[in-house]
Amino acid sequence: MNNTEYISCRYPEDRSLSEDVGLWWALHVKPNREWRMASFLMHKGISYYLPIYEHKKRYGYPPRERVTLRPLFRGYICFALHKDKHPLLYGSRDFVRILEVPNQGQFVRELESVAIALKVGKDLFVRSGIATGRKVIVKSGPFKGVEGVVTRHSKKGQIALSVEMFNRTVLISLDEFADVDVVD
Repeated sequence: MNNTEYISCRYPEDRSLSEDVGLWWALHVKPNREWRMASFLMHKGISYYLPIYEHKKRYGYPPRERVTLRPLFRGYICFALHKDKHPLLYGSRDFVRILEVPNQGQFVRELESVAIALKVGKDLFVRSGIATGRKVIVKSGPFKGVEGVVTRHSKKGQIALSVEMFNRTVLISLDEFADVDVVD
């Protein structure tokens, strides 16, 4: 990636994730190639979503903090393209394989919850695996509309947002005044 080039986490930026339901696929990319693949997709005019977050690392004495942008789901980038147009991707050698998204609606709901969490900008913790527990939806506060689960390993006021396609879970902390309802 050229350092002077701005790569957005969503292309086109004004397009909602739900507008591409039925067209979503996932690319399993080579190590540390998410940014290059996003740039490639953008130049081809292919809609994509690459959730990114600020990774904070403390180092040195006195302690200093270094903040870098990283892909939330390392090794993957989501794109929306009709299957007949997949040959457009073969101009890049930065991906390993194309993964089909079997449940488009669920996938988009999971990504939209993650997008809300990223927009709020609070600290996130990503872990591998899918969280199990009681499904809830946040009714108020900055995370309004987010669907997740309360796990028994979570701290009080923390919910887990799982993205089944990538086998990853994002843990977020809710405000103490957030209203949460159980989903049946």
